[in-house]
Amino acid sequence: MMEENLCCAIIGQPPMRFPWGFDEEDSGCQNLKLALAQKIMELRQLGVTRFAVVADCGVGLYAGECINALRRTVPHLMLFVVTPHEEQATKWAPYLRERYFRLLEECTIMEAASLHWTQECEYDAYRKIIDYADVVLAVYDPATARGDAVDRAMEYAKTSNFPIIMHI
Repeated sequence: MMEENLCCAIIGQPPMRFPWGFDEEDSGCQNLKLALAQKIMELRQLGVTRFAVVADCGVGLYAGECINALRRTVPHLMLFVVTPHEEQATKWAPYLRERYFRLLEECTIMEAASLHWTQECEYDAYRKIIDYADVVLAVYDPATARGDAVDRAMEYAKTSNFPIIMHI
């Protein structure tokens, strides 16, 4: 059994690496969100009270929204959000931008990995939440690896000897 007050970093591959892409009404996406919520509840029952996500338009947003909803009934939970850079959502679709800013407003702590976009800012954001965590929940399929920031973050977590819970 885990001790109370542990932190879980939640990372995941970008939407275009899922068969449904950005279609959140697709049953695959709905099932993923449900499974993610169940894992978050399981982790909570095992003593995780702090969660950390990178504010991306996929798994980070899904998990952050789930945790913020849970925080309404379990107020001692904390959500730490790291944005890769401050202008991240400027080119996102309006409905995603609205959710992104709501996530930032409702989280416990927010931080930007970089002021402006850099080639490493997304990877730096993932490293920051992994370094902060005691365990990593990864929504990730290694068969879709492209060498991007998420893939590099997964390698970083593995080589850092963090317990990793894989889900896809």
